Amino acid sequence: MTGFMASLFNAFRQQSIARQLLIQLSLLVALMMVALAGMAYLLVGSLADASLPALMLHSVALQAAQQEAKFLQAQASVKRLGQEWLRRIELPSEAEVERRFAELFERQADGLWRLKPAWIDTQRAPTFYLQHGERGPDASVRRRAVVSHALLSEQGPALVPPFFSVYTDFVEKGLMVFSLGIDWGKSATPASDNFGYPTMTGSDPLRNPRREVFWTPVYFDAEAKAWMVSVIQPLDWRGAWVGTIGHDITIASLLQQIAETKAALDATPMIISRDGHLIAHPELRQRIAQAEGQLALKALNDPLLNSVHALLLAPATEQRSARTADGRHLVVWAPIAGPDWWSVQVLPQATVDKLLHQLVGGILTLGLACLALTLFLLRSAIRQRLQRPLNAITASTEALAARVIRGEEPQALPPQASRDLRRLNFAFDSMATELAGHRRQEQAAVAALEGEVAERRHAEEEVRLLNLSLEARVRERGEALQRTQDELIQSETLASLGSLVAGVSHELNTPIGNALIAADTAFSAVTDLQKQLAAGAVRRSEMQNALQMADRSLELCLGNLRRTAGLVQDFKQVAVDRASLQRRRFSARQVCEEVVHLLHFALKPQQHQVHIELPDELSLESYPGTFGQVLTNLIQNAVLHGFEGRSRGLIEIKLLSSDEQELVISVQDDGRGIPPEHLDQVFKPFFTTRLGKGGSGLGLHLVYSMVRNVLGGQIELRSVVGEGTCITLTLPRQAPAEKEK
Repeated sequence: MTGFMASLFNAFRQQSIARQLLIQLSLLVALMMVALAGMAYLLVGSLADASLPALMLHSVALQAAQQEAKFLQAQASVKRLGQEWLRRIELPSEAEVERRFAELFERQADGLWRLKPAWIDTQRAPTFYLQHGERGPDASVRRRAVVSHALLSEQGPALVPPFFSVYTDFVEKGLMVFSLGIDWGKSATPASDNFGYPTMTGSDPLRNPRREVFWTPVYFDAEAKAWMVSVIQPLDWRGAWVGTIGHDITIASLLQQIAETKAALDATPMIISRDGHLIAHPELRQRIAQAEGQLALKALNDPLLNSVHALLLAPATEQRSARTADGRHLVVWAPIAGPDWWSVQVLPQATVDKLLHQLVGGILTLGLACLALTLFLLRSAIRQRLQRPLNAITASTEALAARVIRGEEPQALPPQASRDLRRLNFAFDSMATELAGHRRQEQAAVAALEGEVAERRHAEEEVRLLNLSLEARVRERGEALQRTQDELIQSETLASLGSLVAGVSHELNTPIGNALIAADTAFSAVTDLQKQLAAGAVRRSEMQNALQMADRSLELCLGNLRRTAGLVQDFKQVAVDRASLQRRRFSARQVCEEVVHLLHFALKPQQHQVHIELPDELSLESYPGTFGQVLTNLIQNAVLHGFEGRSRGLIEIKLLSSDEQELVISVQDDGRGIPPEHLDQVFKPFFTTRLGKGGSGLGLHLVYSMVRNVLGGQIELRSVVGEGTCITLTLPRQAPAEKEK
């Protein structure tokens, strides 16, 4: 594995700078996309865990409220009917009761008491049957029958619907019931016995000593062919239990609603009773029907349903959502008032996980597409802006030495679009021109020296016979001249190099100078290595040293070029914004930092400081160039006037308030302050306290005009002599368009 990584690293080092930059940017963007997908997964998962229970609880609460509305209405109705029945039972006289009973009821052939056929109207009046032996009903039963008939005839049509029926049970095995279209008396037989129904057993004083309204379990009514639940009010009269009054409520619509409900994220809706019976479930309708509406959870032996019921029976808290013990399901519930049921929704965690995985997959897919497009654009930009100019500079550098040696003029580099590359081209061309000039001077000096030596040798030859001793002197003179020549060449070379370094240092900033030095070092190392390879005697250690030197130099060059690119990028937007009055969205803090960066060299000599206290997310839809010019003038004005004669000063840029419409920013210094008599004049044109000292009197007037006329804001000035000056800018978050100004 280590060898594989080493081979990959070596292969990476063999690539060009442009390709290395592209690979590094590709890896960085890919890592950012993976990190973004991971963060999205965690964030959305956390958000789902936090908000999903609340959303589901809201849904199930609305469903429960919709389901319980009819139950609460029925419960209130039977209470009212019971009170009305007790109020009316004593009103009619005995004679009126006897007359009305004889008018309405008769004993028919099967022994049952029913309404006379003339009074049977299932659309407007109740029907009746009674089993009371051969002697017939006593006075109490007759009174109750007459009052119940009158009450149900009067109020039954208004109560049915919404309820399926309204009725009065008699303890004497009788029933007075109003239900649209159904003659309950006609279907009754001598064997009909309602005393064993839940409506009667639940009213028994032994089982219901507090005489409270109660709800029956779910049952299937064969006569109505519908699933029902009943709400019952026991009736006690003259100290005895005489019957009940109640409503039958069909729950077919409720069961259908549960079966067809599309809960959020396909959660399973259901209704469970407190005593552990499954009332409604979209997947168990047939099992519930087979159990006649009383499907016990214990009979199902379903671990999930048992866990849900255990959560419902837990000690009452405000929380109505929880996860099952195994954490695989989210359960939310809401009580249904009346029959003591719960409306429940169960959501598998696997469904939520699936959605999260789909979301992350979508993010990664979109990220890969964006990555491919970004890399394509980066590749084109790097090739156009960096690789081609560097190739041209490299080619010119390689050809420079040969042209200088041949005495030819160096060829100028092709023009570049980037200012930094143009400066690099200019520096390189200047260096090449100076090198060519020095080379010509050296060649002229050498030619002059060679001519002088030739003349002296000719003189020596002529006088050799005359004075042999002069030969030694001529030889010494020649050696002295050679040393002088070498020293002259060396001194001239050093002087030219010093001048060249001074010129380049004056023209180039530090990063470009460092990059050029590093590139030159790499070139020298490679050139020496080529010469050694050409000689054929190169040791492995020498080759490695040369390659390492070139690699380190190129890395230093790349780092300084990146630093140069970063500085250019910092100043580029400021230059564009100052050059064109264009409205766009920008970060207020970023523009402030760019302005302070530009003014760094003006602040540094006096060691003045500018503190920016603005949030990163504070943005405006305005004119960044104008905004930056306002800050520049305010800072320069504070340095020029407020800090005059001081070596240190502090300027603070703060956010005082912000809302969706506007923001308020203060620029405050701790300088000398402004005299009170000048406060009303500082924004007027040509007002200055430095007349004849470089002050024009237009700085703050321009600030005032730009804030009001361009940015569409307000400017206020507060100052105390000896404490400093505070200028408050109130700016709209969206500057007015040019036609509005």
